[in-house]
Amino acid sequence: MRHPIYWGYVVFLTGVGLWRNSTALVLETLAVGLILLAWVLLVEDPGLKRRFGTRFLEYRRSAPLLCPYWKELYYDVVDYNWILLLTATLCRKLFPFLWNVKAEGLEHVPQEGGFVIVCNHVNYVDGFLMGMFLNRPVRYMATDELFRKPITRVLFTLWGAFPKRRWSRDISALRKMRKWLSEGQPVCIFPEGQRNWDGGPVLVGDEVYRFLYSCQVPIMCVSLLGAHEAFPRWAKLPSFTELTVKFFPMIQPGEYQNASDLRKVIEARIFDFVNQPPIERRILNSHSGINIVTWGCLKCGGVRTMEETETGLKCRKCGASWLVNSRLELIDEQDGRVLREREYHSLLKKRLAAGTLQGGYATSSPAFAFSIESTDNLIKLGPGTLTIDENVIAFAGGEVEISMNVRDIKFAYLNLANHLVVNDGQGAFQFALTDDSPVRWEDYVTAIRRLSGEVHETGQDTGDNNEAAAANDQVE
Repeated sequence: MRHPIYWGYVVFLTGVGLWRNSTALVLETLAVGLILLAWVLLVEDPGLKRRFGTRFLEYRRSAPLLCPYWKELYYDVVDYNWILLLTATLCRKLFPFLWNVKAEGLEHVPQEGGFVIVCNHVNYVDGFLMGMFLNRPVRYMATDELFRKPITRVLFTLWGAFPKRRWSRDISALRKMRKWLSEGQPVCIFPEGQRNWDGGPVLVGDEVYRFLYSCQVPIMCVSLLGAHEAFPRWAKLPSFTELTVKFFPMIQPGEYQNASDLRKVIEARIFDFVNQPPIERRILNSHSGINIVTWGCLKCGGVRTMEETETGLKCRKCGASWLVNSRLELIDEQDGRVLREREYHSLLKKRLAAGTLQGGYATSSPAFAFSIESTDNLIKLGPGTLTIDENVIAFAGGEVEISMNVRDIKFAYLNLANHLVVNDGQGAFQFALTDDSPVRWEDYVTAIRRLSGEVHETGQDTGDNNEAAAANDQVE
C-alpha cells in the first residue's frame, strides 16, 4: 500500500473516534482523509512520477493506493499456517497454568532462510514449547506412529510435521528434509529419537551427525531445561514447575573439520541441562511410575523387586529404601546418599553390563506381540512369553513363534506406546510388556547388543555408512 503513514493515521483516529463514540472525531478524521487523498492524487503522485519516471510507475502497479490487492491477500491467507499460529497462541495462554515457561536467546533465531533446529526430546509437548516462541512456521520430523490414525495424521500434518519410519530405513524422510531446507524452510529434529525416561541424554548415533554435516546448512541448538521434571515420560500427569527453552547461537557446519567435531558442539548445547541443578516440582509432584526406570535394586542386585511407597521406593528382596523428593532425587534412607534419577538408572545399567544383577542377561516376561508390516498395517499376533539371553530374543504364544539373533538386530527402541520394537532386517515386531518395565527390556537388549559389538559406546550401530543409514535410527 502506498503512503501508509497517511492512511495509518486516518484508520487509527477513526478507531479512536468509534471507541469513544465521538461522531465529531470520526467526521473530522474522514474529512482529513479526503484532503490527504486529494493531495496524493493531485500533488504527491505527479511529483514522484516526474522525479522517478518508470521506476515510480512500476512501483504504483505493484502497490495499491488504498486497498490491498485481494488476490495477494488471498494467497497470504492460504499460504500461512493458521492452525500452527492458533496452536502457538493457545499454548502461550494455557502453558502458564502448568509451568512458568520462559525463553532465553530468542535473538539467535533467524527470521529468514533454511536451517535445522536440533533439540533434546523430553515429553509430548517439546515441539509446542519451542514453537510457541517462534514467529515463523517450522517443519518437524516425527515418528510415523503419529500418522497411523486419521485424526492425528491430519492434526500433525497441519502442525507442519512429516513422518519418518523408525522401524526401518527411511530415505524419503531425509529427502523431504533436504528439499524443505533448500526452499528456505526451517526443519526441527529430535536426534535422540525418543523421549528420555530418566531425565538424562539418550545416546545418539553418529549417523545423525554425519547427515547434519552433509547438509551444510546452519544449525540452531535448543535445550529444554526442567522439561523432565515438568512431565516425566513415566508419569501419568504433569507437575507444576519452572521450565526454560534455551536457544543457542547458530552453528555453521562448514567451520568444523568433520561430523565428530560437529557432534561435540551440538551435544554440549542440547544437553546443557545436564549441568543444571534439578528443578523443584511445586504441585502434583507424584513419583508414581518411577519404578519403570528404577526397575532393579542397586544394593542386592534384585530385578523387578522395587516397589513404590508413599514417600519413595523399597526393595522387596533386601528391604533397602530410598526417599524420592520433589526434585526427583533418590535419597538412600540408610546412608543419606543422594542420586538423581538418571544417575540411579546409569548405575543400574552398569551393573547389568557387568553381569552382577539377578539372572544375568537372561530374563522373560508376558507380552502381546504385533507384526509391523507398514505404517498403517499393524498385525496382532497374540499373547505369549518374551524371552532373551546373550544370543537370542524370542517370543512364543499359541501358534506364533519368533526368534531373532541379537547380533542381527538393526533397530531396537521403545515406541510411542512404550512397546519394545525390534527389527532384525527380516521383519519388524512390536511387543507390549504385560506386567514389566519396558525400560528394563530396552536396557537388556542394548546391553547384550553392546556385549556382542553391535552397539558402540557412542551409540553408533554397525552397518552401512551411506545416506540410507544416516539419521535413521535416532532422528525422530
